[in-house]
Amino acid sequence: MSKSDPTLPEQENPPEQAGKHAVAAHIHNSLGTAFAYKCLRIIHWGTGGNTIQAVIIAVLLYFVLHPPVKYFATENGRITQVYATDAPIWNESDVSQFGADTIRYAFTLDFVHYKNEMTAVAPRFDHLGFDGYISALQSSNILSAVRDKRMNLSVSVDPGVITKRGVINGRNAWEFQYPVTYRLQGQNSDGPPSHYILTLRIQQADVREKPLGLEVTQTISTNAG
Repeated sequence: MSKSDPTLPEQENPPEQAGKHAVAAHIHNSLGTAFAYKCLRIIHWGTGGNTIQAVIIAVLLYFVLHPPVKYFATENGRITQVYATDAPIWNESDVSQFGADTIRYAFTLDFVHYKNEMTAVAPRFDHLGFDGYISALQSSNILSAVRDKRMNLSVSVDPGVITKRGVINGRNAWEFQYPVTYRLQGQNSDGPPSHYILTLRIQQADVREKPLGLEVTQTISTNAG
């Protein structure tokens, strides 16, 4: 019995083998390119997401560090609400009372303490309103009587009459006229009563600067005879 030759695997011819290698390389390269694009997309979206997240965190951090002020504590510890200066929170009666009280405080002076008394009432005015107050004292000769003749001043105030209302420069404002009577009392003699009309323009103020929430911005004194 003769031995049969062992069967050998068939060898592919060179062209076929080269073609298969080329296809395999193409598939490998294609998969690598697709994977690379996928990674780039993930990085792109991840970077965008991180940017958006960073912006949101920054905004939230700002509001945490700078919360809107709604309340604050005054020097005496009282908690006061903050509100817009054009918000309709005052009624005419309250504003009129503020004006009448301001007149009483401003025109009640004694010759010993008048400087301190005038300084104490200053927060009820803005700078123009306070200038008008000083002018009213001077034009009526009241300041010179208190200072030079050593007299004391008292005042009586009739109810105010509103003449105007509206919004000026973003602030609620009112104008009231108050009939007033001044009385000067000296150590040896008293002066005659003098009658005036005080016109006050009052506006809503920022309570962080003016705790009462109102201020006099104009003071006009007219002799009523």
